[in-house]
Amino acid sequence: MILAIEDSPAIALLLRRRLELAGYSVEMSPNGLDAIELLEDGLQPDLVMADVMMPGIDGLETLTRIRQMRPGTPVVLVTGQDLHPLEQEKADAVFPKPIDFEALLREIARLCDRVDDAPSPA
Repeated sequence: MILAIEDSPAIALLLRRRLELAGYSVEMSPNGLDAIELLEDGLQPDLVMADVMMPGIDGLETLTRIRQMRPGTPVVLVTGQDLHPLEQEKADAVFPKPIDFEALLREIARLCDRVDDAPSPA
């Protein structure tokens, strides 16, 4: 399951449709704070995708909090602006807007396979 964090309703709808058409179950969140609450309430996504520019806490702060809560969960950032290389390194992948959905879906598949192949804790 993918947790997608996007504050634009139109982009959120497009993301949901494209991800579901590719066979993924999707939980949408309109902002980083809402997404953090979902994780605190026990949501266990295989991957998190977050817009960088959002009201409240931005995608980079959301990523930092997710890393603290779920260190092994891959995080993909989507942004309409350039990110500093040090900021890019915090994410498992960064995609510019407009989104190349074919490339995004390939990367999601790769990252989800990586999670599935990780050894289980003893």
